Amino acid sequence: MKIDGHKRLGVSPEMAYRLFMDPAVLVRTMPGLKALEPLEEGVYAAEMEIGVASIKGKYQGRMEIRDPIKAQSYRLVMTGQGPGGFVEVHMDVVFSSQDQAALVTYQGEAQVGGPIAQVGQRMLSGVATYIVSQFFSAMAKEAALQAKEA
Repeated sequence: MKIDGHKRLGVSPEMAYRLFMDPAVLVRTMPGLKALEPLEEGVYAAEMEIGVASIKGKYQGRMEIRDPIKAQSYRLVMTGQGPGGFVEVHMDVVFSSQDQAALVTYQGEAQVGGPIAQVGQRMLSGVATYIVSQFFSAMAKEAALQAKEA
């Protein structure tokens, strides 16, 4: 399943990059993400609670930040397993400037397997779109708070 889009945040690309790289901010803003524990530089153990249709549960996984270029881009790799199956996400995230604000562009793919995949591609695509939308709404609020404090 392809995942792509963009969102404008009311902070500089540098500030947006810092927010996206901060594990505490990610836990506050990503729906279902309960904890990120550092394992090594750019690698975290992740605990998630995700509910899709009748398949809900806790997922244990790993989040990796690869090829980071400060205030410009990185590649996100997330994997998780739980009672509903597995999910694997590979996504490129790019930060650029648009009208004195950060434009965050993301593009990637998610693979889902096990019982969770049986709910159907269309439903999973809708759930992924909803989660990304909720994440960016929460990140926009976080960015606004950070901008006020700066």
